[in-house]
Amino acid sequence: MMKNIIASILLISVFLTGLQANDISPLYKLRASGMVYDILIDDGRLYAATDAGNVDIFDIEKKEKEKSIGLPGIKDFMGDLTAPKIYSVDVMDDHVLMVTSGELGYNNVYLHDENGLKNIINKQMKLTIKEGRFINEDTILLGLMSNELILYEISSAKQLYKVQMSASHFNDMALNEDRTKVATADESGEVYLLDVADGKVEKVLSGQNVDNIYKLDLKKGVVITAGQDRRCAVYSPTRSAYYVAGTFLLYAAALSPSAKVGIFATNVENDIQVFNTRTKSKLSMLKGHNATLTAFAFLNETELFSSAEENDILFWKLN
Repeated sequence: MMKNIIASILLISVFLTGLQANDISPLYKLRASGMVYDILIDDGRLYAATDAGNVDIFDIEKKEKEKSIGLPGIKDFMGDLTAPKIYSVDVMDDHVLMVTSGELGYNNVYLHDENGLKNIINKQMKLTIKEGRFINEDTILLGLMSNELILYEISSAKQLYKVQMSASHFNDMALNEDRTKVATADESGEVYLLDVADGKVEKVLSGQNVDNIYKLDLKKGVVITAGQDRRCAVYSPTRSAYYVAGTFLLYAAALSPSAKVGIFATNVENDIQVFNTRTKSKLSMLKGHNATLTAFAFLNETELFSSAEENDILFWKLN
């Protein structure tokens, strides 16, 4: 009898250990100058957009901050000077594009290059821009809160086109690898796929999210979403669409470079669920954040960074 009891205890212990083995802790942290809203990796560096008016640039190999790009302060409704929040950051050939909060309810767009910092869009243009991405060094794609996309030429300061997907509120956009296609997300629960060259909608993905989509990603033709409806949807050109359920509002999601691995912020504890996008099987849980997740950046198929509305950027290595 005693041997049977001991054997049962050992079996339960092994089972619980197996469950705990699926939980992954961060290997290290990078400390940003403020809460982080957006991150990306380029040429061995991690760029972090913060609410302290800085884009912090980290050397990934050295695991240390290399420098920061600081932006001018803005006046709040009381007339006091405050640091602008940087909502998005993008990089192309050492050119850094930043979308920031501005004055009178309008947003600014800054460009930093070898000639220094330049404000290319300001409050005089009366645009409520939420996100900006390079198409090439002279052309950027802007996502507006009015759910419009603007293709903007920097050298001529001209809008090449402006298109509106729907009357819903814009939340996020993601470009494909060669920046020829863009996927957009809004509060309707639908995803719009557009051709960047002419702004024409090629496809509308729907049926998996029934409410606000906060974030999405696009890799290898696969789209992943994070929704208010607690659903992480996956749309693939070769497989049936589906969703994986979380237990809280899903604020962020991303795909690995191959699109075989998906991740999303899954619960109120700000844990990150890792799953296989082809089999739908849940692989592991990343635990370590203390605030709402904002962005992910994969270094390769098994290593990534994550950011939240806190100063710490966490580095993970998947099993």
